[in-house]
Amino acid sequence: MEPIEYLRTVTRRWLLILITGLLGAAAAWGYAATIPAEYQATNSVFVTSDRGETTSELLQTSTFTQNLVQSYAQLATTPTVLDPVISRLGLNISSQALATRVTAVTPLNTVFINITVTSRSAQQSVDLADAVSTSLTTTVENLAPKGPDNLPSITVKTVSPAQLPGSPSAPNTQLIVITGLLLGLVLGVVYALAREVFDTRVSTEKDLNRVSATPLLGTVGRKKRTDPAGLVMRVMPHSALAEAYRRVRANLEFIDVDSPPRSTVVTSAVTRDGKSTTAINLALAMAERSSRVLLIDADLRRPSIAELCDLEGDVGLTTVLLGDVGPDDAIVRWSDGLDVLPSGAVPPNPGQLLGSAAMKALMERLLSEYDFIVVDSPPLLPATDALGLSHLTDGAIVVARYKATTRQQLTTTLESLEAVNARILGIVLNQVRERRAEVYYGPLAPVTGAAKLTPGTTKRDASTRVLRTSLVEAARRSSRASESTRSS
Repeated sequence: MEPIEYLRTVTRRWLLILITGLLGAAAAWGYAATIPAEYQATNSVFVTSDRGETTSELLQTSTFTQNLVQSYAQLATTPTVLDPVISRLGLNISSQALATRVTAVTPLNTVFINITVTSRSAQQSVDLADAVSTSLTTTVENLAPKGPDNLPSITVKTVSPAQLPGSPSAPNTQLIVITGLLLGLVLGVVYALAREVFDTRVSTEKDLNRVSATPLLGTVGRKKRTDPAGLVMRVMPHSALAEAYRRVRANLEFIDVDSPPRSTVVTSAVTRDGKSTTAINLALAMAERSSRVLLIDADLRRPSIAELCDLEGDVGLTTVLLGDVGPDDAIVRWSDGLDVLPSGAVPPNPGQLLGSAAMKALMERLLSEYDFIVVDSPPLLPATDALGLSHLTDGAIVVARYKATTRQQLTTTLESLEAVNARILGIVLNQVRERRAEVYYGPLAPVTGAAKLTPGTTKRDASTRVLRTSLVEAARRSSRASESTRSS
């Protein structure tokens, strides 16, 4: 995939990514709700020494005190300091456990010790911070060397008593939720890209190029729920879907300009790819160019042409091949320029019938009577009937369904046709999700006045009559104006 394709994948699946982000934020909020609230209180003490009278001695004392402050800060988490705190406050906790709640730090180049205590109770955190600083003061004075008057040379004074915290210090719900949101978005992007990379379903022309160099005859969109029921070429002849089938017809005609194909078998990899619908609409598109087009239902396993065309299918291809009736008796005129040969009764041996000499002779006869023949055949992976039919026609058209047919299925289908030296005319990508409006060139102008539609009259003919009427009326008005001018 190219970088632009990654970007398109992310923008196309923005809703999925947004949902995963929101789910991540919700999960993070739920996790934060399970964390008990904790409060922090900080007590600051100042360490000083009374030794020294001259400036030099005071400087040495200051340096000496700064060196000792780091050690005194370490004392704050020792049992020597914490055991008296536990006894004084009557806590049911060990000094090791209490040490995990106490933090003592010294700002750089200072003699301050900031003692921070964390507790689940705001008041208890204040009491613990003050108690630890008091116990540290006592311990430091006991450990400090004595002066001339048997007084401690180092003194510790509380300069900032602990204040009652107004809000919990943990959990930081906002940070946790934002982190969960970002992680969710990242997971959504990763999932979207991974799904695109590992998705083997056919969706673009590039996917087809990865499978084979077989040309793409056209892409056909999907009908909307609001569209009328029925075959596109009949119920929506001016729609973008109908134009897609006409484009397939045009590309098919230009495959070989000197010797264009006069017959084709339509197949697919698996069922539900839309091969039968494609075959009927392609035949209707061909009938717009020729008055002698034949559609044959050679899917003798699951025939559907008769049902789609609303015809009786008891008499058809199988009865002709068995010699019960002639082709003229089984073929039905269904539309202007289009005849249909239904499948007939489903036989127990469809493969033998389609590969028989009778089928070959029938195709030779029909090719001499019709300008173009479209043969609907079973899917190629479940059955191999289309392989033999491809040699009775000028080639095969393979129908692939958008986001349904996999590249492996399509590859196997094309390789099966190539293995028997069958000619592959092209691929039709069916049921493509389109973003453009399906009305081709927009709706036609409404017909008014004398140009009302009559049976057999199209809207285009009526619109043309409206234009002609307007031009005639304008010419008459101009003539009347000229006559008035001459009279004057």
